[in-house]
Amino acid sequence: MKGLDSKYDILIPELREHCNIALRSFGNLNSSGDRDLYVSLNEFFTACSRISTILWSKNNKKHRKHLRSILSIADNSPFSPRSLSELETVPGRIEKTLEDKGMKSALQEPAVFSYDPGTKTLTADGKKYEILPLFLAVRDLYSSLPFFDELQACTEMLEKDPQNATALFQKAILIYKAGRFETALKLIEQVLAIVPDDFRVWYNRGVILSEMGRLEEAIDAYDRVIELEPAFEIAWDNKGVVLARLGRLEEALESYEKVLRRNPKYAEAWAGKGAILSALDRQEEALEAYNSALKIRPDYLEALKCIGGLFSRMGRFEEALAAYDTALQSIPEDPSLWAGRGLFLLELNRQEEALQSCNRALELEPGFVSALEIKAEILSRISRQKTRDSPDSL
Repeated sequence: MKGLDSKYDILIPELREHCNIALRSFGNLNSSGDRDLYVSLNEFFTACSRISTILWSKNNKKHRKHLRSILSIADNSPFSPRSLSELETVPGRIEKTLEDKGMKSALQEPAVFSYDPGTKTLTADGKKYEILPLFLAVRDLYSSLPFFDELQACTEMLEKDPQNATALFQKAILIYKAGRFETALKLIEQVLAIVPDDFRVWYNRGVILSEMGRLEEAIDAYDRVIELEPAFEIAWDNKGVVLARLGRLEEALESYEKVLRRNPKYAEAWAGKGAILSALDRQEEALEAYNSALKIRPDYLEALKCIGGLFSRMGRFEEALAAYDTALQSIPEDPSLWAGRGLFLLELNRQEEALQSCNRALELEPGFVSALEIKAEILSRISRQKTRDSPDSL
């Protein structure tokens, strides 16, 4: 494949550049029928057209088909010449209409063209065009490009052996990392057709389905993992998370308890159990669960944050502060920790220290809403305190 590699060295940067332009111009679209909207639309469609040309060039069709295979771009993709053909003509027709009517006057007539940012729908000459699928295709392509070399290696192994489950599975994971969940799921289904009883493949199916919000199916996948490999503890853990998302808290608690009976040193399961017990308002039991997690992993950041929040809800602000201070030793540039610390200090009536914590949060993330709200409350309390302490006050 050496001959192909040199061509890809040129094509991949070109694809990245056109994706950047398309994403930027799509982000600039607005609902007003003015020249800026037209310019952004024209840039978007032009960039998409150039992407399509690269992927479906009539020169060396075999090479371009191989490129689409590497990137898992289907023949009916919104980039395909057939799908894109009508959309490509829209900017030209808008331009002609504007020229025919006179650019200045035509731009004042919203009937010429408009864009609805809510529905991602373009209206031109009275006809509606859905452009969201094209944007999503750009996004998916752009997110895949950093994995191109690995995707290429997997694809070339599959061309030699289409039943290579390992290569197919690796490609599914890469596509998942690119955030292309629908495509990753299709690849996982192909892997399962080859190795139907591989618990690792079922586990990743559960992860992908969970990301897609298909929670009941995710639970079925995790149940299959547990059936095939009961000792694979993370499946129990993930099942608990999904059950909690569905509001099935008692079942989630049972899932965590089962995994902890198998492995009482599993810190993540203790933290998950703590979260469920907290949601069930069983606060003391939740504290015990979080403390169990922290005995195993004293620097477990998520558990420290959760136990700090729980202490706060229970009015135990000194202990909440201690938990956040411990967490800050590991991640001193987390603005949410500094903001939370400010809140705890405020409740302890240590206002100046609270203000310093909030200011630190805002240094790390200017405009951080939680920090701004807490800071406003701190300043209000300081102001009220000064008023009460004033010798002129009654």
